[in-house]
Amino acid sequence: MTQTKDFSLSQDELDSFISLVTRTTGIIPRESHKTGIKTYIEKILSKNSFTPSEYKHFLGTNPKLLSELINASTVNETYFFREEKQFSILKEKIFPQWKASFGTMPIRVWSAACSYGEEAYSISLLAHECGVTADITASDINSEVLEHCKSGIFLGSSIRQMDGQSFKNLLNDYQREDRKVEFPDHIKNSIHTKKINLAQIDSQETESILPKSQNIIFLRNVFIYFSQELRARILRTISEKCMCDGGILFVSMSEIAQLDSTVVPPSLETVMDGKVFYFTKKISSSGKTGVSNGKNFQ
Repeated sequence: MTQTKDFSLSQDELDSFISLVTRTTGIIPRESHKTGIKTYIEKILSKNSFTPSEYKHFLGTNPKLLSELINASTVNETYFFREEKQFSILKEKIFPQWKASFGTMPIRVWSAACSYGEEAYSISLLAHECGVTADITASDINSEVLEHCKSGIFLGSSIRQMDGQSFKNLLNDYQREDRKVEFPDHIKNSIHTKKINLAQIDSQETESILPKSQNIIFLRNVFIYFSQELRARILRTISEKCMCDGGILFVSMSEIAQLDSTVVPPSLETVMDGKVFYFTKKISSSGKTGVSNGKNFQ
């Protein structure tokens, strides 16, 4: 029987792999996050009898190995209707205004760091409840979570007892006896997945696949892992390439303090609606609004 050799990465070796992850994804892992990455790499080394230098070489030549490392290095904790006050704004203001102005015309929404997909499905469910047709793009750098999103099946742990409770009733029709949530085709078909690396958002290759003319973008709980320089590039590109005039960008309330005038482009305007924070894209100098240029929801 072949014996596998246990490997233990030195701090310098771990730091080298962390640097590779950061260069590739833009993610700057927290210390607790680094532990999981270290454990994953050590398992790969032991299973394949790689030395750290051999593994690093293979990462540069084998896209599948690199994709697997990236999948293991991303944080994918989320749940349905997270930060429910933002969804209340959708229900009470944005969706009704869209329906009154555009009827059955689809509203374009991008869940730009969708993880397993609970955010995208929350948007789809709420739009359906409000009588609005939604065309939703769900993107992530992690290929495994995108496959999970496509399946439309979620564990009961994706429903939380505190945050999101105002909208829990929208999930009742889809909860199985085993507490899993399974969505039908008419909900799944409103969501289209794309693999997008936000660290390369302004590259020519990524620009060709970016969702364009979006009315609403959710980009939440990712800026905490990015540098100031990358935050600025992401926000600038989203504003210039992806948002309609008057379009709305939701970020996490916990990230507000990290997004100041040094990273937020002049084209985005800060809005505080009660306790809810978001950005809107300013109307262009042409002064045009409407279907082709988006909708000013304020």
